[in-house]
Amino acid sequence: MRAPVRNRHGRKGATLLLLMLGLPLVFIPLVGLAIDGTRLYIVQAKLSAAVDGAALGAGRLLATSANTSEIAGEFLSVNFPAGYWGTTDLTPTINVTNSFGTHTINVAATVKTPLLFMRIFGQQNAIVASNAVATRRNTRVELILDQSGSMSSTMASMLGGAKQFTGMFTPGTDELGLVAFAGSAIVAYPPYQNTTTWDPSPTSSTQFGPDSSFATTSTAGPMFTELNLMTSGGGTNTPESLALAYIELQKAHNHAVAGPTGTDDYLNSVVLFTDGQPTALSTSPNRTSSNALKPFGVSGGQSPCTYNANGGTIPDAAHTMAGFIYSDATGLYLIASTDTTAGHTVDWWLANSGWSYLDSSHRHQAIPTVALAGCAGFGNSLRWNMNDLNQIPAVDLYGNSVTGYKSISLSDTSSAGGQWANAVWNATDNVGNTIRNNGVMGSLPAPTGMLPITIFTIGYTGNGGIDTVLLKRLANTQDSTSYTPTQGRTVHSSRQRQ
Repeated sequence: MRAPVRNRHGRKGATLLLLMLGLPLVFIPLVGLAIDGTRLYIVQAKLSAAVDGAALGAGRLLATSANTSEIAGEFLSVNFPAGYWGTTDLTPTINVTNSFGTHTINVAATVKTPLLFMRIFGQQNAIVASNAVATRRNTRVELILDQSGSMSSTMASMLGGAKQFTGMFTPGTDELGLVAFAGSAIVAYPPYQNTTTWDPSPTSSTQFGPDSSFATTSTAGPMFTELNLMTSGGGTNTPESLALAYIELQKAHNHAVAGPTGTDDYLNSVVLFTDGQPTALSTSPNRTSSNALKPFGVSGGQSPCTYNANGGTIPDAAHTMAGFIYSDATGLYLIASTDTTAGHTVDWWLANSGWSYLDSSHRHQAIPTVALAGCAGFGNSLRWNMNDLNQIPAVDLYGNSVTGYKSISLSDTSSAGGQWANAVWNATDNVGNTIRNNGVMGSLPAPTGMLPITIFTIGYTGNGGIDTVLLKRLANTQDSTSYTPTQGRTVHSSRQRQ
């Protein structure tokens, strides 16, 4: 039996009808939407790039005397040409604000874009909009540079990086300071010791710490002058360099609070460049509050130092020892920041960092030298010895404890390396913790109202002496052995010596 034959001509007519109806109602609008959508996408991408460029370009000048709103408008006009793809009515909205030291620029813009195919629906134009925000904080940085003898082959690399780093900040707005250290540390910028002596008081009425006059351009100025003078020589007194940096940051904070606004909204940072373990400790062996001398006397088991709080003459400020000791149990060497020798300015010290160690006439001096009167081992032989000490001093010159993470026997004063090395290591770790906590350092009070200080460490490898564990503890990295979440997480970086 044959299957019935169906008539297919009706179906062909229905398909043609659907095609004719879909052409003006579906297909043409879809093509038009695709073409107009592409045009809008192109305009949107161009406008977004122009707005981003305006925010970033003007954002670099936030907090300066520049008219950032006008500069942002110029960036926008240059990066989004008039009539781009037939657009009209480019309308920018630019707002600049400052809230507690956070400078913000908000750049928004709209532009009218003509439509083509969509006009058949009565839509002549579409509005394209974009927005970008840039922020900038007032920044205060204390740069610490290691100029010890082991840095001789990498000084050029470190100084090149330091100069590039300095050039990234804005004179007149940001505040920078510089501490250089070898066997002892010195404040290199501002260069106080070119005209006077360094004041260790954080409330100094004449010295104000990091300032905004550090440069005149991105490659020249007072701080660049000091960087160009640096040479290498001597040991590695990391704890003293950190203590000086902390004091300098406090000076700047206290000076700001004492100013017309009565406020300080600067972010505070310490950036430490070094290539080795700390090897020197600045201390005061006969300080009354922490005397480390043997009982006063003349026999072998006693100390003949005249100014000895342990049975001798109680030392006043003029007779309190101040010097640094190397971890190989030698010293008491001259501290750079206390040097009053004629001609020994900060510029001189930057070029002669190993002088107190290399010069035989000053290798065993403390400041003041009269504090060493009568001593058996301090300053009275070419090879200084520990005969006057009853123990390793419990604190450094700035009041930082020498006990803590590394186990130590303070009574063992004869051991070259071990005990003394641990004392230096602990002092470094402790001053770092004090800085991150904005805490009390010895007799120096904690700063009031000062924003937290972040420590960044950069270690140069290749000398065989870098202590990554210590640098990570200073920076409080998340993988350090003493990570403290409440102090924030910062950065340690190691750079291969070139």
